[in-house]
Amino acid sequence: MAIYTTFFLCQPEELPGGFPGWRLPLAKPVRRKFRNPFTGKESVIETREPEWPEEAGNEPEREYQVVEIKGSYADYLEGRLPPFVNSCPHWAAKGLTEVELAPLIKAAGAAGAIDCAIYSPPSWGAIVQQLPPEFLAKLSSLNQKTVAKRWAAAVSTPEHTHSVTGKKLSDGWTAEEALGILQPLVALAKKATAGHQMYLLIEC
Repeated sequence: MAIYTTFFLCQPEELPGGFPGWRLPLAKPVRRKFRNPFTGKESVIETREPEWPEEAGNEPEREYQVVEIKGSYADYLEGRLPPFVNSCPHWAAKGLTEVELAPLIKAAGAAGAIDCAIYSPPSWGAIVQQLPPEFLAKLSSLNQKTVAKRWAAAVSTPEHTHSVTGKKLSDGWTAEEALGILQPLVALAKKATAGHQMYLLIEC
């Protein structure tokens, strides 16, 4: 399954209007029962995800659809973006999630965690996360080659390259590959103006 990941800049108060039908996180975490779909085991978790009505047919329609790839892949990624994200400073990529970004935030020397900023209806398989403000501030001035080297080393450890059973799945990243991802992120960060935060739209 493809995971589309788009980084974008906007003011926090713009999110509800930019994602109609989505819901902001609850003010405080609540405890809910969660059933693992693979094991059937039930557990209790704390979450800030809002509750959604269970009745069918009351979810808003998506504003966009996945389109057939025509021309360059970069054009395809751009063409499938929701209108609001497309109107913001952004960088459309693929396959970059919290798993890869948490080591980058640490490599950049930034504090803070990645938080969910707004939730889509459950059937959409999408989410918008906010990257730590300190990370956005540091992106514009960090030594890109040094941070890329640290990031590549972090995501090349067995934790990231092997399955839970110990099977090797990849060789990890080179510093050049990490730099190729870091550079457009830095370029995006330099477009930030007062009040902007960096967000990540993840779609499955």
